Amino acid sequence: MTLIVIQKGFASSVQDLGRCGYQRYGMIVGGAMDQPSAKLANWLTGNHESAAVIEFSFLGPSILFTEDTLFALTGAVCRPTLDGNSIGTGRPCLARAGQILVIGGMVYGSRGYLSVAGGVDTPLWFGSRSTYEKAGRGGFEGRLLKEHDRVPVGKPSEEMSRVMAGLAGSKRQTVRWSALPRRKYQETQTIRVMPDTLWPRFSAASREAFLKTEYQITPSSDRMGFRLNGAELMLDNPLELYSEAVTNGSIQVPRNGQPIILMTDHQSTGGYPRIAQVASADLPLLAQLPPGSTLRFQMISSEQGEAALVRQEEELEQLHRCIRVGIVKQITGFSD
Repeated sequence: MTLIVIQKGFASSVQDLGRCGYQRYGMIVGGAMDQPSAKLANWLTGNHESAAVIEFSFLGPSILFTEDTLFALTGAVCRPTLDGNSIGTGRPCLARAGQILVIGGMVYGSRGYLSVAGGVDTPLWFGSRSTYEKAGRGGFEGRLLKEHDRVPVGKPSEEMSRVMAGLAGSKRQTVRWSALPRRKYQETQTIRVMPDTLWPRFSAASREAFLKTEYQITPSSDRMGFRLNGAELMLDNPLELYSEAVTNGSIQVPRNGQPIILMTDHQSTGGYPRIAQVASADLPLLAQLPPGSTLRFQMISSEQGEAALVRQEEELEQLHRCIRVGIVKQITGFSD
Protein backbone atom coordinates (compact mmCIF):
# COMPACT_ATOMS: atom_id res chain seq x y z
CA MET A 1 0.00 0.00 0.00
CA THR A 2 1.16 3.54 -0.71
CA LEU A 3 0.16 7.15 -0.13
CA ILE A 4 0.42 9.32 -3.24
CA VAL A 5 1.52 12.90 -2.64
CA ILE A 6 -0.72 15.22 -4.71
CA GLN A 7 0.61 18.46 -3.25
CA LYS A 8 3.80 18.42 -1.22
CA GLY A 9 2.92 21.16 1.27
CA PHE A 10 5.93 22.76 2.97
CA ALA A 11 8.90 20.82 4.33
CA SER A 12 6.96 17.54 4.43
CA SER A 13 9.21 14.66 5.45
CA VAL A 14 9.21 11.22 7.02
CA GLN A 15 10.20 11.33 10.70
CA ASP A 16 10.12 9.10 13.77
CA LEU A 17 11.61 9.61 17.25
CA GLY A 18 15.15 9.95 15.93
CA ARG A 19 18.38 8.12 15.27
CA CYS A 20 19.83 7.53 18.71
CA GLY A 21 23.29 6.26 19.63
CA TYR A 22 25.36 7.79 16.83
CA GLN A 23 25.90 11.41 17.83
CA ARG A 24 29.43 10.57 19.04
CA TYR A 25 30.24 9.75 15.40
CA GLY A 26 28.92 13.13 14.22
CA MET A 27 25.48 11.91 13.14
CA ILE A 28 22.49 13.97 14.23
CA VAL A 29 19.65 12.45 16.25
CA GLY A 30 16.95 14.25 14.26
CA GLY A 31 13.38 12.99 14.32
CA ALA A 32 10.07 14.73 14.92
CA MET A 33 10.33 18.30 16.20
CA ASP A 34 7.24 17.92 18.42
CA GLN A 35 7.67 14.37 19.71
CA PRO A 36 4.55 14.26 21.96
CA SER A 37 2.39 15.10 18.93
CA ALA A 38 4.12 12.43 16.83
CA LYS A 39 3.57 9.84 19.58
CA LEU A 40 -0.07 10.86 19.91
CA ALA A 41 -0.64 10.49 16.17
CA ASN A 42 0.76 6.95 16.30
CA TRP A 43 -1.35 5.97 19.32
CA LEU A 44 -4.49 7.14 17.50
CA THR A 45 -3.77 4.72 14.66
CA GLY A 46 -2.66 1.80 16.81
CA ASN A 47 1.05 2.06 16.03
CA HIS A 48 3.98 1.90 18.40
CA GLU A 49 4.91 5.45 19.40
CA SER A 50 8.21 5.17 17.51
CA ALA A 51 6.58 4.41 14.13
CA ALA A 52 7.36 6.79 11.27
CA VAL A 53 4.94 9.59 10.43
CA ILE A 54 4.85 12.47 7.96
CA GLU A 55 5.83 15.80 9.52
CA PHE A 56 4.88 19.03 7.73
CA SER A 57 5.43 22.71 8.51
CA PHE A 58 3.09 25.69 7.99
CA LEU A 59 1.29 24.08 5.00
CA GLY A 60 0.26 20.44 5.02
CA PRO A 61 0.38 18.14 1.99
CA SER A 62 -2.55 16.74 0.02
CA ILE A 63 -2.59 12.93 -0.04
CA LEU A 64 -4.38 10.40 -2.27
CA PHE A 65 -5.19 7.11 -0.52
CA THR A 66 -4.76 4.09 -2.81
CA GLU A 67 -6.54 1.74 -0.36
CA ASP A 68 -8.84 2.03 2.63
CA THR A 69 -6.62 3.59 5.31
CA LEU A 70 -6.96 4.63 8.94
CA PHE A 71 -5.11 7.88 9.64
CA ALA A 72 -4.85 10.65 12.22
CA LEU A 73 -3.60 14.23 12.35
CA THR A 74 -2.04 15.93 15.38
CA GLY A 75 0.20 18.88 16.18
CA ALA A 76 -0.57 22.38 14.94
CA VAL A 77 -4.19 23.49 14.65
CA CYS A 78 -5.44 23.10 11.08
CA ARG A 79 -8.71 22.51 9.20
CA PRO A 80 -8.23 19.32 7.15
CA THR A 81 -10.80 17.94 4.76
CA LEU A 82 -11.36 14.50 3.25
CA ASP A 83 -12.97 14.80 -0.19
CA GLY A 84 -14.09 18.26 0.86
CA ASN A 85 -15.64 17.21 4.18
CA SER A 86 -14.20 18.59 7.44
CA ILE A 87 -12.73 15.82 9.63
CA GLY A 88 -10.96 17.60 12.51
CA THR A 89 -7.77 16.46 14.21
CA GLY A 90 -6.78 14.26 17.14
CA ARG A 91 -8.98 11.32 16.15
CA PRO A 92 -8.79 8.18 13.97
CA CYS A 93 -10.32 8.73 10.52
CA LEU A 94 -11.10 6.21 7.78
CA ALA A 95 -10.18 7.16 4.23
CA ARG A 96 -11.66 5.13 1.40
CA ALA A 97 -9.55 4.13 -1.60
CA GLY A 98 -9.44 7.07 -4.00
CA GLN A 99 -10.23 9.75 -1.43
CA ILE A 100 -8.02 12.81 -1.06
CA LEU A 101 -6.92 14.39 2.21
CA VAL A 102 -6.24 18.12 2.03
CA ILE A 103 -4.52 19.38 5.18
CA GLY A 104 -4.00 23.00 4.17
CA GLY A 105 -2.37 25.78 6.19
CA MET A 106 -1.77 25.88 9.91
CA VAL A 107 -4.14 28.11 11.90
CA TYR A 108 -2.09 28.06 15.11
CA GLY A 109 1.27 26.40 15.61
CA SER A 110 3.63 25.48 12.82
CA ARG A 111 4.14 21.70 12.65
CA GLY A 112 1.68 18.87 12.11
CA TYR A 113 1.87 15.09 11.95
CA LEU A 114 0.10 12.56 9.75
CA SER A 115 0.07 8.98 10.99
CA VAL A 116 -1.38 5.98 9.19
CA ALA A 117 -2.22 2.58 10.66
CA GLY A 118 0.79 0.36 9.98
CA GLY A 119 3.17 3.31 9.95
CA VAL A 120 5.11 4.85 7.11
CA ASP A 121 7.28 1.97 5.93
CA THR A 122 10.33 3.52 4.32
CA PRO A 123 13.64 1.64 4.79
CA LEU A 124 15.45 1.82 8.11
CA TRP A 125 18.82 3.56 8.09
CA PHE A 126 20.90 3.13 11.24
CA GLY A 127 17.80 2.04 13.12
CA SER A 128 15.54 4.94 12.15
CA ARG A 129 13.29 6.13 9.31
CA SER A 130 13.87 9.82 10.08
CA THR A 131 14.95 12.00 7.18
CA TYR A 132 18.54 13.25 7.42
CA GLU A 133 18.21 15.74 4.60
CA LYS A 134 21.77 17.13 4.59
CA ALA A 135 23.20 13.62 4.30
CA GLY A 136 20.57 12.56 1.76
CA ARG A 137 19.70 9.49 3.84
CA GLY A 138 16.76 8.07 5.76
CA GLY A 139 13.09 8.89 5.30
CA PHE A 140 11.88 8.88 1.70
CA GLU A 141 15.03 8.80 -0.47
CA GLY A 142 16.76 11.07 2.04
CA ARG A 143 14.79 14.16 1.03
CA LEU A 144 11.60 16.18 1.51
CA LEU A 145 8.48 14.80 -0.14
CA LYS A 146 7.56 15.94 -3.64
CA GLU A 147 4.47 15.69 -5.83
CA HIS A 148 3.79 12.18 -7.21
CA ASP A 149 5.88 10.45 -4.53
CA ARG A 150 4.43 7.08 -3.54
CA VAL A 151 5.09 6.66 0.18
CA PRO A 152 4.95 3.02 1.39
CA VAL A 153 2.74 2.10 4.36
CA GLY A 154 2.94 -0.96 6.60
CA LYS A 155 0.14 -3.39 7.45
CA PRO A 156 -2.35 -2.24 10.13
CA SER A 157 -2.66 -4.25 13.32
CA GLU A 158 -5.59 -6.63 13.68
CA GLU A 159 -7.10 -4.30 16.26
CA MET A 160 -7.03 -1.29 13.96
CA SER A 161 -8.37 -3.39 11.09
CA ARG A 162 -11.41 -3.99 13.30
CA VAL A 163 -11.72 -0.24 13.94
CA MET A 164 -11.62 0.32 10.17
CA ALA A 165 -14.29 -2.30 9.65
CA GLY A 166 -16.51 -0.65 12.26
CA LEU A 167 -16.15 2.78 10.68
CA ALA A 168 -16.74 1.33 7.23
CA GLY A 169 -20.08 -0.04 8.43
CA SER A 170 -21.25 3.27 9.91
CA LYS A 171 -22.31 6.57 8.39
CA ARG A 172 -19.27 8.31 9.85
CA GLN A 173 -15.66 8.11 8.71
CA THR A 174 -14.33 9.44 12.01
CA VAL A 175 -14.90 8.60 15.66
CA ARG A 176 -16.77 11.14 17.80
CA TRP A 177 -14.04 11.57 20.42
CA SER A 178 -10.70 13.31 20.09
CA ALA A 179 -7.48 13.47 22.13
CA LEU A 180 -5.29 16.56 21.94
CA PRO A 181 -2.97 18.27 24.44
CA ARG A 182 -3.91 21.74 25.67
CA ARG A 183 -1.62 24.37 24.20
CA LYS A 184 -1.71 28.06 23.32
CA TYR A 185 0.46 29.41 20.53
CA GLN A 186 -0.83 32.95 20.01
CA GLU A 187 0.62 34.76 23.03
CA THR A 188 4.17 35.57 24.11
CA GLN A 189 5.47 32.25 25.39
CA THR A 190 7.49 31.71 28.54
CA ILE A 191 10.25 29.17 27.89
CA ARG A 192 11.87 27.66 30.98
CA VAL A 193 15.64 27.34 30.95
CA MET A 194 18.43 26.14 33.20
CA PRO A 195 21.83 27.85 33.44
CA ASP A 196 24.63 26.36 31.38
CA THR A 197 28.19 26.11 32.73
CA LEU A 198 29.18 29.45 31.18
CA TRP A 199 26.21 31.35 32.63
CA PRO A 200 28.45 33.12 35.22
CA ARG A 201 30.88 34.22 32.48
CA PHE A 202 28.25 36.39 30.76
CA SER A 203 28.05 40.00 31.92
CA ALA A 204 25.54 40.88 34.64
CA ALA A 205 23.73 43.15 32.17
CA SER A 206 23.48 40.29 29.64
CA ARG A 207 22.13 37.84 32.22
CA GLU A 208 19.53 40.37 33.31
CA ALA A 209 18.51 41.14 29.72
CA PHE A 210 18.29 37.45 28.88
CA LEU A 211 15.69 36.92 31.62
CA LYS A 212 13.83 40.23 31.56
CA THR A 213 13.41 41.11 27.88
CA GLU A 214 11.58 39.49 24.99
CA TYR A 215 13.16 37.74 22.03
CA GLN A 216 11.65 37.15 18.61
CA ILE A 217 12.11 34.06 16.43
CA THR A 218 13.54 35.20 13.09
CA PRO A 219 12.62 33.91 9.59
CA SER A 220 16.08 32.32 9.24
CA SER A 221 15.11 29.65 11.81
CA ASP A 222 14.79 26.00 10.78
CA ARG A 223 14.92 22.44 12.14
CA MET A 224 18.59 22.91 12.98
CA GLY A 225 18.17 26.02 15.13
CA PHE A 226 15.96 28.97 16.03
CA ARG A 227 17.76 32.27 15.57
CA LEU A 228 16.50 34.96 17.93
CA ASN A 229 16.47 38.73 17.73
CA GLY A 230 16.59 40.78 20.92
CA ALA A 231 18.93 42.13 23.55
CA GLU A 232 22.60 41.55 22.72
CA LEU A 233 24.37 39.10 25.03
CA MET A 234 28.06 39.43 25.79
CA LEU A 235 30.69 37.62 27.85
CA ASP A 236 32.53 39.53 30.57
CA ASN A 237 35.76 38.67 28.78
CA PRO A 238 36.46 36.86 25.48
CA LEU A 239 37.01 33.10 25.77
CA GLU A 240 38.76 30.57 23.57
CA LEU A 241 36.56 27.48 23.66
CA TYR A 242 36.95 23.94 22.41
CA SER A 243 34.01 22.47 20.52
CA GLU A 244 31.84 20.52 22.93
CA ALA A 245 28.85 18.23 22.66
CA VAL A 246 25.54 20.07 22.33
CA THR A 247 21.98 18.91 22.63
CA ASN A 248 18.43 19.81 21.67
CA GLY A 249 17.66 23.08 23.45
CA SER A 250 21.23 24.31 23.97
CA ILE A 251 21.28 28.12 23.68
CA GLN A 252 24.43 29.31 21.96
CA VAL A 253 25.57 32.92 21.71
CA PRO A 254 27.68 33.67 18.60
CA ARG A 255 29.81 36.78 18.16
CA ASN A 256 26.89 39.00 17.12
CA GLY A 257 25.35 38.47 20.59
CA GLN A 258 22.02 37.15 19.25
CA PRO A 259 21.18 33.74 20.78
CA ILE A 260 20.50 30.59 18.79
CA ILE A 261 18.43 27.75 20.26
CA LEU A 262 19.63 24.44 18.83
CA MET A 263 16.72 22.30 17.67
CA THR A 264 16.18 18.72 16.50
CA ASP A 265 18.60 18.68 13.54
CA HIS A 266 21.39 20.40 15.48
CA GLN A 267 25.03 19.54 14.87
CA SER A 268 26.74 17.12 17.25
CA THR A 269 29.26 19.66 18.62
CA GLY A 270 29.51 23.44 18.88
CA GLY A 271 32.13 26.02 19.83
CA TYR A 272 29.99 29.04 20.70
CA PRO A 273 29.51 29.84 24.41
CA ARG A 274 26.25 28.50 25.79
CA ILE A 275 24.29 30.64 28.20
CA ALA A 276 21.44 28.25 29.08
CA GLN A 277 19.58 25.04 28.25
CA VAL A 278 15.86 24.87 27.43
CA ALA A 279 13.94 22.54 29.74
CA SER A 280 13.01 19.35 27.87
CA ALA A 281 9.34 19.82 28.80
CA ASP A 282 9.21 23.09 26.82
CA LEU A 283 10.90 21.85 23.63
CA PRO A 284 7.65 20.57 22.01
CA LEU A 285 5.94 23.95 22.53
CA LEU A 286 9.03 25.79 21.29
CA ALA A 287 9.07 23.62 18.16
CA GLN A 288 5.54 24.80 17.34
CA LEU A 289 6.33 28.53 17.44
CA PRO A 290 6.52 30.07 13.95
CA PRO A 291 8.89 32.88 12.91
CA GLY A 292 7.75 36.19 14.35
CA SER A 293 6.70 34.62 17.66
CA THR A 294 7.95 36.31 20.82
CA LEU A 295 9.21 34.51 23.88
CA ARG A 296 10.65 35.19 27.32
CA PHE A 297 13.03 33.01 29.29
CA GLN A 298 12.40 31.92 32.87
CA MET A 299 15.24 30.43 34.89
CA ILE A 300 14.49 27.24 36.84
CA SER A 301 16.59 24.60 38.59
CA SER A 302 17.41 21.20 37.09
CA GLU A 303 15.12 19.63 39.72
CA GLN A 304 12.23 21.81 38.56
CA GLY A 305 13.01 20.89 34.98
CA GLU A 306 12.88 17.19 35.79
CA ALA A 307 9.59 17.63 37.66
CA ALA A 308 8.08 19.49 34.68
CA LEU A 309 9.11 16.68 32.33
CA VAL A 310 7.61 14.04 34.65
CA ARG A 311 4.32 15.97 34.74
CA GLN A 312 4.30 16.24 30.95
CA GLU A 313 4.91 12.50 30.58
CA GLU A 314 2.11 11.74 33.05
CA GLU A 315 -0.34 13.96 31.13
CA LEU A 316 0.68 12.34 27.86
CA GLU A 317 0.22 8.86 29.32
CA GLN A 318 -3.25 9.88 30.52
CA LEU A 319 -4.11 10.84 26.93
CA HIS A 320 -2.72 7.46 25.83
CA ARG A 321 -5.04 5.65 28.25
CA CYS A 322 -8.02 7.67 27.04
CA ILE A 323 -7.20 6.71 23.46
CA ARG A 324 -7.00 3.04 24.43
CA VAL A 325 -10.44 3.26 26.07
CA GLY A 326 -11.86 4.96 22.98
CA ILE A 327 -10.44 2.32 20.63
CA VAL A 328 -11.76 -0.54 22.75
CA LYS A 329 -15.22 1.04 22.82
CA GLN A 330 -15.04 1.51 19.07
CA ILE A 331 -14.28 -2.18 18.56
CA THR A 332 -16.92 -3.45 21.00
CA GLY A 333 -19.65 -1.25 19.57
CA PHE A 334 -20.11 1.11 22.54
CA SER A 335 -19.09 4.11 20.41
CA ASP A 336 -19.78 5.08 16.84
